[in-house]
Amino acid sequence: MVGKSNLKISDSETPGGEGATGDNEVSALGVLADIGLGSVDAMVEHIGLLEAVVDNFPGGISLFDKNLQMVLCNEQQKRLLDYPDELFADGLPSLEQLFRFNAERGEYGPGDVEQQVSERMTKVKRMEAHQYERERPNGTIVEVRGVPLEGGGFVTTYLDVTEQRQRVRQLEALLDNFPGGISLFDKHLNMVLCNDRQKNLLDYPDELFSDGLPSLEQLFRFNAERGEYGPGNVDTLVKERLVLAAERQSHAYDRVRPNGKVLEVRGVPLEDSGFVTTYLDVTDQRQNQALIAHMAHHDMLTELPNRLLFHDRLDQALARARRGHKMALLYLDLDKFKPVNDTYGHAAGDALLKAVADRLRHAVRETDTVARLGGDEFAIIQVGVNEVSDIEHLARRVVDEMRTPFPIEGNDIEIGTSIGIAMAPDNGTDADELIRKADAAVYVSKTSGRGTFKFC
Repeated sequence: MVGKSNLKISDSETPGGEGATGDNEVSALGVLADIGLGSVDAMVEHIGLLEAVVDNFPGGISLFDKNLQMVLCNEQQKRLLDYPDELFADGLPSLEQLFRFNAERGEYGPGDVEQQVSERMTKVKRMEAHQYERERPNGTIVEVRGVPLEGGGFVTTYLDVTEQRQRVRQLEALLDNFPGGISLFDKHLNMVLCNDRQKNLLDYPDELFSDGLPSLEQLFRFNAERGEYGPGNVDTLVKERLVLAAERQSHAYDRVRPNGKVLEVRGVPLEDSGFVTTYLDVTDQRQNQALIAHMAHHDMLTELPNRLLFHDRLDQALARARRGHKMALLYLDLDKFKPVNDTYGHAAGDALLKAVADRLRHAVRETDTVARLGGDEFAIIQVGVNEVSDIEHLARRVVDEMRTPFPIEGNDIEIGTSIGIAMAPDNGTDADELIRKADAAVYVSKTSGRGTFKFC
């Protein structure tokens, strides 16, 4: 350890000769008393402990006296800051010599050497505690901490934090380039991190962060007050969410904002009881998924439920029928549709099918289902039936709607429909059985003169 030889006890002669006591001896005893050591052995042991601390300190450490002369510098500091042996050839350097050496080798960046030295000496003479990070020309990042001492002078420590700062920079780069919002909360549910993307996604105003990062409760309250969670009592909405957050459970869900934006929210608890939450804008994906799902279950031409969705709705209605709730299945086959295609063309036929679908939609209730099964075949699932007359009224309404001419491409096209009806649970509660019976009733309706309806 450089400076170790300075740690010694002076053995001056006294005026009284060998073995005599005098002022020097009294003074030495006073010093020992002042530092709380009862013997020279104790003081030597104390010094040894201090040397062990300095030698085993995980970074550099140096001590300067009130005159800014270095009195101690460990080997780790010499290695960390690349001090050459020549710097210590004439003993420990002064702080000014150290500043000049660093300035001359470009440690403080470009600039006038004398000015760089003068600026640093001015700051040091204030004897103020300080802490900062210094990036050396070789890329090493050193955390510097200086603490003034009571009798003048100060001690300074240097720690290599390059690896930690590189990790921080990588995390910052990740946060800045993360495709969505990301926030981190500690175990006390206080926000410790929030990237700009999250602020933009969730329309956080600058005022929300005017006093620093908000707590989770403040964030919940802000959202509740602006209607982010829908209608309801603000305190209740906040309390419910705080209870869930306190459970520290992983979660993932879609949140639809008042502006229509859909956010995928994922929360993951951390080992220290905090948690990280991410927010991704999945509006386009969800719209595409909804479109794909719609296309898979709806007829492309008429937008009515297709055969797949029809069977699903029929199964649901039959499940209720098994519990005693009546329903009816109406099978429709358009009359005189083929001549329309032959006379006016397929474009007119398609336009007619779309017009038929519109009239059928308006003929039923919202709880009923109208489906196109293919070609000119349609079906209606009527639920909530109380009397047979309910079914008859719907069937007559549909027959009348189909009998009214359709204005298609400047022509009034007249068609009609034949309807076959099967009821559940009266005619069975099996889907295939009910469909067969309704289909058979359609045939009876057609052979009975068309433009009418028949029960199975």
